[in-house]
Amino acid sequence: MAALTWGIVGIGALFIVAAAYWCLVEQEQVRRGADAFRFRFFRVWLPLGIGVAALGKLPRALSAPFPVVAVFEVLSLAPAVIVVGLGRVAARKPGPGARTKTAPDPAGDNGESR
Repeated sequence: MAALTWGIVGIGALFIVAAAYWCLVEQEQVRRGADAFRFRFFRVWLPLGIGVAALGKLPRALSAPFPVVAVFEVLSLAPAVIVVGLGRVAARKPGPGARTKTAPDPAGDNGESR
């Protein structure tokens, strides 16, 4: 059972490293002039939340007392709930400067041929 717990902790650490990598890749691409990733939730926040939740198993792997294990497992669930909640809010509400309608063409050309 301990090997399985250490495996979960290791996978959690890999998820956190993957989230940090994607964050650095995004910063580099933005620095070069590209737009930010459209699916940042899936590339950065979701792996980070999964990794933090998986690291909540660390006290169990270290054979900590039950109250410590219980507190860490409850606290490890909080980031996952927060990430999912923020993702739902971001999907529902357009960000600042987001277009909700297409702007009219200043030349009056609507794309129809004459």
